[in-house]
Amino acid sequence: MRCSSSFSSSTTVRVSSSCTKTPPKAPGCTKPAPTPTPAPAPAPITGHGGGSVFEPSKPSASDKVRAQAVSQMDALLNAQANREQGYNGAVVVQDAFNVERSTNTNPKSSRYKAAQAQVKQHEALEQQQLARLSPPERARYTAVRQELVAANNPVATLALQKLLVSGRLEKGSDFLGEGSVLQHLSDIAQGKDLDRRVDRRTLLTDLVQELATPSAINQGARGTCAPTAMTIGLNIERPAEYARLIKAAASTSGNVKLANGTTLPREKDTAFKDDGSGRALTQRLLAPIFMEASNGDRDYRDSASKENRNAGATARGLDALYDAVYDHNMSYDTNTRDRAKLMDRIRSELAEGQNVLAGIKYRNGGHQLLVTGLEKHQGKEYVKYINPWGQEERMAVAEFQSRMNGINYDTRPAKALIQENRAFLAA
Repeated sequence: MRCSSSFSSSTTVRVSSSCTKTPPKAPGCTKPAPTPTPAPAPAPITGHGGGSVFEPSKPSASDKVRAQAVSQMDALLNAQANREQGYNGAVVVQDAFNVERSTNTNPKSSRYKAAQAQVKQHEALEQQQLARLSPPERARYTAVRQELVAANNPVATLALQKLLVSGRLEKGSDFLGEGSVLQHLSDIAQGKDLDRRVDRRTLLTDLVQELATPSAINQGARGTCAPTAMTIGLNIERPAEYARLIKAAASTSGNVKLANGTTLPREKDTAFKDDGSGRALTQRLLAPIFMEASNGDRDYRDSASKENRNAGATARGLDALYDAVYDHNMSYDTNTRDRAKLMDRIRSELAEGQNVLAGIKYRNGGHQLLVTGLEKHQGKEYVKYINPWGQEERMAVAEFQSRMNGINYDTRPAKALIQENRAFLAA
């Protein structure tokens, strides 16, 4: 079960670098053309495995307006989908747009106009929520919002409103106690300690959208699915920590200090400009750092050709990174001779409110996903998960179980998780 946390550890079970999601005209395994299906999309379930990870939990009658606003925002930020992916037996349930999509800043696009209209529509609610913040917090919010408006990106402005309305903007701190989501966004908006090669507004608009819709995080045409899936989970559970890590990766030094004290340097071949990989600036900064830390003793080279990139992480290597990021003793299981046991572990972890990292067979290799829940659809049980291609999907339990090649999970009992969550929200 639990093994060494050395970053140089390795094992024969590896998540293949063949799982990249390729943007148009880029080499690799492309997504097939969508195949429409007449079946209606299932109603979203709130909580870790809900249709939106930012739906207010257990809404009271007074929260209905906020819940409706978040749902309306999600319709644009994390669009409903219902299409089959025949090559992997999955159904795409929600498909978040690329956070650097050109239509976000094109005044002639329908997306731009729709976002602009929603921002205006929600201004009254925005002001109501701002009244709940302290004067320093309101000042930070105003500074961030002004930068998003200056970036001519109403989609990112809408994402900021969603963070505010959902209550995830100012609540809780990162693992090192350096600040909330709002604090880190404010620092970026002001350009505090940013590397001169980092485009401040691009970083800010990317990060705001990913914080509002974690499933928008996209590995693009790089085989970093394992650390990227883990990053999505971190963003869901501790958005302030995700924001802190991105800010550190974009800093002058580029050094990223993790919760356990480990410091990881930014990769030398980091792509500060668009490299055609289909990744946001946030992912071009952080994913290579995490890939280097989880791929054993191999040298990850983000700018190299696919054959020479040394991408892909073992369950053991991912476990070491998982430990360091959370500063907790995580665990993994790669016993494919008893996949029913792996599925049972997933069920028990979900029952305790924990998402699970799961590797599955994918074409000639493997692919890492973040399992967020189970649901019944038309009488059949499905696994719900976030694919680090910027998609939320479901797959029949039997199919999913037959293809599992390992899981990484949190070993802490539910009681400890509840206590930690309370402390986090009270911070």
